[in-house]
Amino acid sequence: MRYLIAETNWDMMTLAQELVTNGTLLTRTDRPEDLEHFARIGQVDLILLAAGQLGRDGVTIDSLRAANPRAPIALVARNTTSEQMATWIMAGADTVIDPRTDHEETLARLQAVARRAHGLGRPVLQYGPLRVDLMHRRAHIGDVRLKLTPKVYELLEFIALRPGRLVTRESLLTHIYGLENEPDPRVFDVYMCNLRSQLAASGGAVDIETARGSGFRFVADDIPDAAIAA
Repeated sequence: MRYLIAETNWDMMTLAQELVTNGTLLTRTDRPEDLEHFARIGQVDLILLAAGQLGRDGVTIDSLRAANPRAPIALVARNTTSEQMATWIMAGADTVIDPRTDHEETLARLQAVARRAHGLGRPVLQYGPLRVDLMHRRAHIGDVRLKLTPKVYELLEFIALRPGRLVTRESLLTHIYGLENEPDPRVFDVYMCNLRSQLAASGGAVDIETARGSGFRFVADDIPDAAIAA
C-alpha cells in the first residue's frame, strides 16, 4: 500500500522512517499545503498528518476528503483529551494515533484503517489457492511462497486489491513509483511477465488479463460480485 504523509515535525519524520523500514510505500512532503494536490493526483491508500496541522495552510479534513474520497485520514497527536479525539473523529478522521504507541501496534492500526477502505477486515487476500499476506508483504500459492521482488509484490498487491476491475498502466506505475521518475516501459513489462509466470502455478485459478490499450484486470474463479462493483 502507499501512504501520503506530511513530515512536519519529528514525530511525523520518525513515523515515516518506521513505515519505510516496514516496506510501506510513501509519498512524502514537508509542505502541508501540498497534501490536497498529492491526494488528488496520487494513488494513495491512507493520508497521514499531524493533528496540529489542521486549520493551517488551508489544510482541513474536509478538503483532504474532497481531494480523495476513498483514502482514510489518520491524525497523529500527543496528549489528546477525549473531547479533542471525539471532535476529530466527528469531523471525519478515521483514527488518531499517539506517536508514543508501540511500533508494531501503530503499523497494524494504520494498515487496518487502510485495508478496511478496500472492504477487508483481515490482512489477508485469498483467491482460490493464492494467498496475499498484506502485513508481511508476501504471497503463496498453496504452501509455496512466491519469489517476488518488492516491486513485483507491490504490483500484485495493488491489482489484487481491485479484483475484476480495470486497472490502467498509469495507475499501476503511479502507485509503485509515486511521483518519482518511472522506469523504462520495458522494465514494467518484465515485472508483469514475472508475476504472470508465478501465478501460472495456480492452474488458471488466478490470472491477470490484458485489456489492450486500456490496462489490466485481476481475475479469479471466486471474486464476489460486490468486489467487482466497488
